[in-house]
Amino acid sequence: MKILVFGGTFNPPHLGHQLMVEQVLLNSLNDGTVFDQVWLLPVGKHSFLKNFIDKNHRLAMLQLMIESICEKHEELRGKIRIETYELEHSEESQTFNTLEALAQKYPENKFSFLIGSDNLSKFSLWHNYLLMLEKFKFYVYPRVSFPFSPMLQGMVALNDFPQMEVSSSKVRLALANNTSLKDLLNIKIINYIKEKKLYGKN
Repeated sequence: MKILVFGGTFNPPHLGHQLMVEQVLLNSLNDGTVFDQVWLLPVGKHSFLKNFIDKNHRLAMLQLMIESICEKHEELRGKIRIETYELEHSEESQTFNTLEALAQKYPENKFSFLIGSDNLSKFSLWHNYLLMLEKFKFYVYPRVSFPFSPMLQGMVALNDFPQMEVSSSKVRLALANNTSLKDLLNIKIINYIKEKKLYGKN
């Protein structure tokens, strides 16, 4: 199968993440590729990122996002799964190492990776980034205010896709200021955050 891995903190998973998953599964991508599945890959430990909430809450919210997508698009049922590899390993998460491990564990699958265009400016800091691009294709999803630059060999710009506007930092700011979340988060996730009193939300 052709698998598109989508990594992130998902702290919390928001409507931008949901849009990306829906779009890459409902459409053929700019190079004509149609993916069989998207695997959501929540980060364990990461050198570029600050602390985030407990993994069990992030997993629960990802599951709620999947349910919402499949309720909206019945044809996507069974095409989205959560991959917990990075949560199960204590070492710092490195995308190259993870993709190598997944390729070894599931040799019947062909893996690619999905990033937002906001990742491009620091992509050269990723561990073994040139070797990674030789071995795995990277698809770059458009984010508002983040141009497709620099694009490297082995990357495919999804420039025809609707731009992602929501960010996790924007969501956490809204949570901290107690402002509306309806344009940022799925209602199931809003209710979960309130129920579990996450991010200081009462």
